[in-house]
Amino acid sequence: MELSFVRGNQDSAKGHALLYFSNVSDSDDFWATYLVILPIKVDITKYVPPFLMNQVGDLSPKDFSAFAFPPAPEQVGSYKLLEDLASHRDDDIVFGGTFDPSDVTTSMMSVNETMESYADVYLKSVPQQEIEPIPTENSSSLGVNEVLYGLMGDADKLSELTKLAGQLRFALEGSDGKMIQEVESDLSGLANFMPDNHKIHRLVETIKSEGNANVKLAELYLKRCFHLVQEEYIKLGELESEIRSLESGSEGIPK
Repeated sequence: MELSFVRGNQDSAKGHALLYFSNVSDSDDFWATYLVILPIKVDITKYVPPFLMNQVGDLSPKDFSAFAFPPAPEQVGSYKLLEDLASHRDDDIVFGGTFDPSDVTTSMMSVNETMESYADVYLKSVPQQEIEPIPTENSSSLGVNEVLYGLMGDADKLSELTKLAGQLRFALEGSDGKMIQEVESDLSGLANFMPDNHKIHRLVETIKSEGNANVKLAELYLKRCFHLVQEEYIKLGELESEIRSLESGSEGIPK
């Protein structure tokens, strides 16, 4: 698709442009949208919580490297306004032709086609400036969990804590080193979003320690988190006494 540059040119596209159209029934009625080509590739799946992954599907960095917003042109005051905006922001201006404002579907298709052509022009003019993130071990998982834990309320965090505690116990029973490491990492990440007085590290230590007393102690530390969140201070006091008694009367329990 041949682009019609009104400001700028395809040999040195800036990567951001005002795309405008004129009303097919009124040549003085202008509509526009904004095109953006990201200089850094983004793997959007890193930032999507697990419960939304099925809705997102198989996305690649390319799917989010270029976009137009709004997806269909919006009416603007005048062409002079577009010129002033482009001058102030140092944007390209691209003319998309005439269109029918009442046909939103066709308008969106026109915007998308122009956006793809503009992206191709930009990448051909400055391929050496495109920056890709350096992958690091478990970077995707860490990003997803941080987003997920940040969105959780107290009840959801307690539910996640209970689930992870069970997974850690299961992994230890099966001597699954990889799973143990992954679950401990998740627990550590979750702990960053919970107050220090929840003592998540003590919960992990007791789960990892052998002996029936430690199994009981882990259950108490988990219950303790629930009492703290629910502000059940009388029950919390009784539980604290039980924890101290169990820790002082049993060997092999980490202090």
